[in-house]
Amino acid sequence: MRTTWLALSGLVAGTALAVACGGESKLNITVEEGANARRANLPAVPTLPPPPPAHPSGSNEIYTVYGIRHFAAKNWTKSVQLRGFIVKVHEEFVPNSNPQRLCLERDHCNEERPHVYLADNANEQDQEKWIQVTGYAQFQYEVLDAQRAARSGRPAAPQPGAQLGAMAPPTIPTDFFRGAQVTVTGEFTRRAANGQADSRGLVNYRSHTTDTPSPDDPAARRAAGR
Repeated sequence: MRTTWLALSGLVAGTALAVACGGESKLNITVEEGANARRANLPAVPTLPPPPPAHPSGSNEIYTVYGIRHFAAKNWTKSVQLRGFIVKVHEEFVPNSNPQRLCLERDHCNEERPHVYLADNANEQDQEKWIQVTGYAQFQYEVLDAQRAARSGRPAAPQPGAQLGAMAPPTIPTDFFRGAQVTVTGEFTRRAANGQADSRGLVNYRSHTTDTPSPDDPAARRAAGR
């Protein structure tokens, strides 16, 4: 009798070992369907808006601010055209001056160079969606002198000449006011000719056209009779 029990025990152990070593194991699984089926309580799949366009309507050569950032890898150090709205104009003032006045060259201010920021929307508040345009002047007073000359009808004084063999400096823009829509031509780079830098990229200005003047532009106000 003892021999028979040992034999049965060995048979059961051998069968279990065979299943563990690759033998077929059958499990009974009950799948509930219909009204009694369990369902995961997951939120609805969100509907995401499409990304902004990389180019303005009707153009494959001009970039939007989104587009120039999106295709940054292929545009580094290349000449590009960028269309956007001026959302901020930088001005640098002499620290602690009374009355407050803009920095001149003789002040030796540790200032940022003149620049504006463009965005795809005129009222864009997210600075991550802005891009800097600079390289058109060394000091803000040069921009003011050019604007005064434009209002009086006199030609603006030329900028100091470039070094021998270098590209001539651009003409200082006189209608860079907040709210204007402009198309800028320049190099997409991390550092502009005037020293301004941005690791995400900026546009080193060469020229521009104004698509829609700013309401703050004196010339536009005169044309509108205001």
